[in-house]
Amino acid sequence: MVLRAARRMFAEHGTECSFEDIAREAGVGVGTVYRRFPDRRTLIEALLEERRADVDRAATEALALEDPWAAVPAFVGSVARMQIDDRSLRDLLDDHGFVSAGVALLRERLSPTADELARRMRNDGAARPDLTGADLLVLIRMLGSLTREQADAPTRTGAPGPMDAPEEREASDSGSNGSLPTGFDRYLEILLDGLRRAAINR
Repeated sequence: MVLRAARRMFAEHGTECSFEDIAREAGVGVGTVYRRFPDRRTLIEALLEERRADVDRAATEALALEDPWAAVPAFVGSVARMQIDDRSLRDLLDDHGFVSAGVALLRERLSPTADELARRMRNDGAARPDLTGADLLVLIRMLGSLTREQADAPTRTGAPGPMDAPEEREASDSGSNGSLPTGFDRYLEILLDGLRRAAINR
């Protein structure tokens, strides 16, 4: 009960969520939370176990794809979606001052996967020759942050204008409301287009 409540609160509010808020969400006293998790680090480690499994699955699925131009969007998109769904994951990956075995393991899984996918893209011949795994990790953070901020923004009144993304205009017309922020796939496509060798000469 406490861990489920903590997962919900951390996903919505990030790592600054207080134990009092978690206790309120779980319907228990704050002392119960502290008995289960004596400090924030212990709680974060417990929550990270599930996220590490998600990252492992995304990495395994991406590396199994032979076409790097299918593997990279699969990996980048999957991990970016995790950051949109879970604000605490984005906080932890961005906060290099937070020393944690769980975060270290998470980064250790992300970095070699990104390095291998970047290598495959370079070998394919269509990618920029200077592409690195670190570049892919930056794209993940950019996409996760951009679309998370969009999802958190107050609902806008009025019809979308001509400068809005096509998906936003279509969503307004149809009244649809998907689980991902508007324009996620479009932004992903734009970012990945910049990785191609042809983009250097544009």
